[in-house]
Amino acid sequence: MLTSIDFKIFKEVLTFLPHNTIVITSHELVDLDGAASAIALNFFLHSLVNDLTTHLYFSSISKNTKIFLERLNVKFPNLALKIVDSLKNIEADRYFIVDTNKLKNISQFLNLSADQKTENYFFFIDHHYYEEPSSSEPFTAQGLFKDEYSSTCEIIVDLFQEFKIELTKSLRYLLIAGIITDTGYFKYANNSTIHILAKLLKNDIDIQEIRLMLKIEPHISEKIAKIKGTQRNEMIKVNDWLIGLSHVSSFEAKVANALIRLGFDIAMVIAEKTDQFRISLRAKQKICRETGLHLGKLLEEIASKYNASGGGHDGAAAITIDKKVGSLREVILTQIEKVLA
Repeated sequence: MLTSIDFKIFKEVLTFLPHNTIVITSHELVDLDGAASAIALNFFLHSLVNDLTTHLYFSSISKNTKIFLERLNVKFPNLALKIVDSLKNIEADRYFIVDTNKLKNISQFLNLSADQKTENYFFFIDHHYYEEPSSSEPFTAQGLFKDEYSSTCEIIVDLFQEFKIELTKSLRYLLIAGIITDTGYFKYANNSTIHILAKLLKNDIDIQEIRLMLKIEPHISEKIAKIKGTQRNEMIKVNDWLIGLSHVSSFEAKVANALIRLGFDIAMVIAEKTDQFRISLRAKQKICRETGLHLGKLLEEIASKYNASGGGHDGAAAITIDKKVGSLREVILTQIEKVLA
């Protein structure tokens, strides 16, 4: 959880913000946790800092996130979400980056100059496993890296509480939705998640209404990907654990979830893109607890070694690899088998 040291670090950053232009962003194809955290953080900073210019920017937004934000705007027309389409004509003094902890995950769409790639320009707020940077990294990142939280939204809520800033009803709706989706509808939640959720719900929000707002009928292409992915899966047995492997062209995360529901303890689904491989991994909480398996940590270490981009949680993680390197299927499998042996 956030500590007095964390709050001290954050307060020091706030002292530099007056008269600044800030960009608040998240990872590519932003999910609801990233979008909700960024939108709430924007409100938070304006509540604390005078004479501050902010720009909310997402390089791309996931389909489900876009649909939920549209529905939220209908329910709360005064929310007035202002998300810029481009950073081309924006000269930012600082960047706040949520729901990711690596600059390389976002630098390709920020168009940063060489002198901007220093720790003074960036502040990260993230809940994924964070590996200390190697000596080859351009700088040591500043931020709140708290992987004991189940979502970045929960960190944002704790910041609001510490600074005694009241969350509007629309922002509470948004943050609750971010928490629900990023915890896999509470599958990856912990006790702290439930405490924070209770603070957000109060007596004026019906959680079932938010669940209905989140409900989206899968496109037929997603259904086909799940069916094909489960049909062509390969099974590997390690002791009494079952690993399911599959290949698809898209919806790799959805297929990995489907394999877990089918009965596998671990699922690895490889999607071959134009110039890269994207691999999604899932694991049941039982195997993570009993063996110490942490998929996010495992993929962070592999990503660091092979100049890839990867990470996540103990039971849900992903890695993106340049096609020239290969899919790293055997490398990942070997590391998993070492943990299970």
